[in-house]
Amino acid sequence: MRMLVMTAVATALLTMPVQAQLAPGQTPGQAPWATLPKMDNSAWEDQQQPAKKVDEGAYKSALDRIPPPKQANEPWGNVRDKPQSTNSR
Repeated sequence: MRMLVMTAVATALLTMPVQAQLAPGQTPGQAPWATLPKMDNSAWEDQQQPAKKVDEGAYKSALDRIPPPKQANEPWGNVRDKPQSTNSR
Protein backbone atom coordinates (compact mmCIF):
# COMPACT_ATOMS: atom_id res chain seq x y z
CA MET A 1 0.00 0.00 0.00
CA ARG A 2 2.81 2.35 0.87
CA MET A 3 4.46 1.70 -2.51
CA LEU A 4 1.21 2.51 -4.32
CA VAL A 5 0.86 5.84 -2.50
CA MET A 6 4.49 6.73 -3.22
CA THR A 7 4.00 5.91 -6.90
CA ALA A 8 0.88 8.10 -7.06
CA VAL A 9 2.69 10.99 -5.35
CA ALA A 10 5.69 10.67 -7.68
CA THR A 11 3.42 10.62 -10.73
CA ALA A 12 1.55 13.70 -9.51
CA LEU A 13 4.79 15.57 -8.87
CA LEU A 14 6.18 14.71 -12.28
CA THR A 15 3.05 15.81 -14.14
CA MET A 16 2.79 19.24 -12.49
CA PRO A 17 5.30 20.89 -14.88
CA VAL A 18 3.29 19.59 -17.81
CA GLN A 19 0.11 21.18 -16.46
CA ALA A 20 1.97 24.46 -15.90
CA GLN A 21 2.83 24.68 -19.60
CA LEU A 22 -0.79 24.54 -20.74
CA ALA A 23 -2.66 27.72 -21.58
CA PRO A 24 -5.69 28.61 -19.43
CA GLY A 25 -8.67 26.57 -20.55
CA GLN A 26 -6.56 24.15 -22.57
CA THR A 27 -6.82 20.43 -22.00
CA PRO A 28 -3.91 18.01 -22.41
CA GLY A 29 -3.73 16.72 -25.96
CA GLN A 30 -5.33 19.85 -27.41
CA ALA A 31 -3.34 21.79 -30.00
CA PRO A 32 -1.50 24.75 -28.41
CA TRP A 33 -2.85 27.24 -30.94
CA ALA A 34 -6.45 26.17 -30.44
CA THR A 35 -6.98 28.57 -27.51
CA LEU A 36 -5.14 31.56 -28.98
CA PRO A 37 -7.25 34.47 -30.27
CA LYS A 38 -7.41 34.99 -34.01
CA MET A 39 -5.16 37.78 -35.27
CA ASP A 40 -5.71 40.04 -38.26
CA ASN A 41 -2.39 40.18 -40.09
CA SER A 42 -3.52 42.38 -42.99
CA ALA A 43 -2.52 45.66 -41.27
CA TRP A 44 0.88 44.24 -40.38
CA GLU A 45 1.43 43.00 -43.94
CA ASP A 46 0.53 46.42 -45.34
CA GLN A 47 3.19 48.00 -43.16
CA GLN A 48 5.81 45.45 -44.23
CA GLN A 49 5.35 45.88 -48.01
CA PRO A 50 7.51 49.04 -48.41
CA ALA A 51 10.25 47.61 -46.19
CA LYS A 52 10.18 44.36 -48.16
CA LYS A 53 10.66 46.24 -51.46
CA VAL A 54 13.58 48.19 -50.01
CA ASP A 55 15.17 44.97 -48.74
CA GLU A 56 14.77 43.25 -52.10
CA GLY A 57 16.32 46.24 -53.89
CA ALA A 58 19.28 46.25 -51.52
CA TYR A 59 19.72 42.50 -51.97
CA LYS A 60 19.72 42.75 -55.76
CA SER A 61 22.15 45.67 -55.76
CA ALA A 62 24.47 43.74 -53.43
CA LEU A 63 24.37 40.77 -55.81
CA ASP A 64 25.24 43.04 -58.73
CA ARG A 65 28.33 44.29 -56.88
CA ILE A 66 29.77 40.77 -56.52
CA PRO A 67 32.39 40.33 -59.24
CA PRO A 68 32.12 37.27 -61.47
CA PRO A 69 34.61 34.48 -60.73
CA LYS A 70 37.78 34.56 -62.85
CA GLN A 71 37.94 30.79 -63.15
CA ALA A 72 35.71 27.91 -62.21
CA ASN A 73 36.26 26.67 -58.70
CA GLU A 74 36.77 22.92 -58.87
CA PRO A 75 38.24 21.77 -55.56
CA TRP A 76 38.76 18.15 -56.68
CA GLY A 77 39.87 18.99 -60.20
CA ASN A 78 43.60 18.40 -59.70
CA VAL A 79 43.43 15.44 -57.34
CA ARG A 80 43.86 12.77 -60.01
CA ASP A 81 45.30 12.77 -63.46
CA LYS A 82 42.82 12.07 -66.17
CA PRO A 83 43.24 8.51 -67.40
CA GLN A 84 44.38 8.22 -70.98
CA SER A 85 42.11 6.14 -73.06
CA THR A 86 43.68 2.96 -74.44
CA ASN A 87 40.66 2.12 -76.56
CA SER A 88 41.15 2.69 -80.25
CA ARG A 89 37.48 3.16 -80.96
